[in-house]
Parts: sequence; C-alpha cells; structure tokens
Amino acid sequence: MSITEILNKPNLEKEDIKILLAAEGDDKKLLFDKALQTKLAHLDNYVHLRGLIEYSNICTKYCLYCGVRCKNLKVERYQLSDEEVIECAQLAHKLGYGSVALQSGERSDKAFVDKITHLVKEIKKIDNGSLGITLSLGEQTEETYRRWFEAGAHRYLLRIEASNEELYYKIHPRDEKHDFHQRLACIDSLLKVGYQTGTGVMVGLPFQTLDDLADDLLFFKEKDVAMVGMGPFIPHPDTPLWQYKDQIPTAEKRMELSSA
Repeated sequence: MSITEILNKPNLEKEDIKILLAAEGDDKKLLFDKALQTKLAHLDNYVHLRGLIEYSNICTKYCLYCGVRCKNLKVERYQLSDEEVIECAQLAHKLGYGSVALQSGERSDKAFVDKITHLVKEIKKIDNGSLGITLSLGEQTEETYRRWFEAGAHRYLLRIEASNEELYYKIHPRDEKHDFHQRLACIDSLLKVGYQTGTGVMVGLPFQTLDDLADDLLFFKEKDVAMVGMGPFIPHPDTPLWQYKDQIPTAEKRMELSSA
C-alpha cells in the first residue's frame, strides 16, 4: 500500500503507523502536508503560549534517565516561595498568556499537597480566575487530583514515558516507587476526575523500536487524551542510562529495527 493510500484511510492500523514513522524523502513531505491539513481542518492556526513555572526540582523518585533523580547528590535542590510563584503567574497574565503550568519533581507528602492546593487557589484569584492552570506534579492519589481540580486546576500532564511495560522498566527501577500499572491508574484517575489530561513518551531511547512508538500512538488514541508531550531522550552524565549515550538510535538504525 502506498503512503498516499495510508494517509487517506479513516483509521490507521499499527503497520500503517510504522510505515508513516519510517517515512523519508517525498513520503515524509506527504505525511507532513497531511498533518498540516488535518490540523487546520480541526484546530486554528495559532500558537498558544503557556507560562511554565518550574516550582521545584525536589523529587522522591530515581528514574534511570533523570538528572534530578533523588539519588543524584550533585544536584542543587530548590523550591520557589509562594511569592515567587504568584509573581510568575501575574507576569504570565500581564504578558497575555492564557494559562500557566506548574511543574515540579514528584512528591506526594501532605505538606506538598497542601502547598499546591494553596498556590492553585491563589493563582485563580488573578483577574477573577481568567488564567488557566495546568499541573505536572506526578503520581498522586485520586483524592489529591480531585482536591487540586476543585481548587482551580483544569489540565494535568502525566507522561507515561513508555507505554510498553518492558521498555518502561528499562528506564525505571522495578520497585514500589516506580510501578507501571500505578502510573496507568493515575492517568485513568485524572480522566475520571475531569482534567484535560495529557500524557506522552520519550523518543530516541536506545532500546526503543518503531513498534514501541506505534504502540505509544495507539495508546494515546485509546486513552483519548487532550495533550501529548513528546520529548527526546537526552543522556545525563549523572544517571544510569548515561552508559547508553552512544547507542541512541539514528534514523537508519530505526529502519533496520522496523524491518527486522
């Protein structure tokens, strides 16, 4: 089947997606043109700005790829004050941003949950609540998600990082702090509470195949998420995955993997 025929299909199968992911040259241009047509048919042609507030790099997890993992003792830890957070939100509003995103390392202790609740409520006071609030604060209980939602947050980003369980445990320790099924359950809780929920994965992992990426895209469709965050794997020297820095797959290697 030609790439043009695939692009005209109303629904794509996994093998279709793999062909599109491997597209090069003229085929890639056809794919990009179709993507633009689809975007313009369903969305506007604007760039929407969001003010990102990096609240804290304190984290209780030790994911194998992350430079702020709690076991990295070389990191200088910080947490913004309430005043700094509110000042950032006020500046975002002044500059005409429609929303802010509050992001930090993963914590779920009571002090942290209470603090975020307070900050969300304070941000909602800006211009009678006109500023939207997105949170990216990791795994929490459904009760906490609901508490933050009721305080005024309306979007939440929780990246699965890899929808393939086997791949997930190649980039996370296999223990009670890094449970693949718990992370899936958190995404379901966010959808249940009513957030515009986002998830996503890393691209370019040394163990990743086109099969994995195709399954990731099907996972996003199955969950019917509102946002997808795709980020490149960038090896950090103070992490276990640094040892694989020379094994990041090139486009050629991906082609070999997809045809294997």
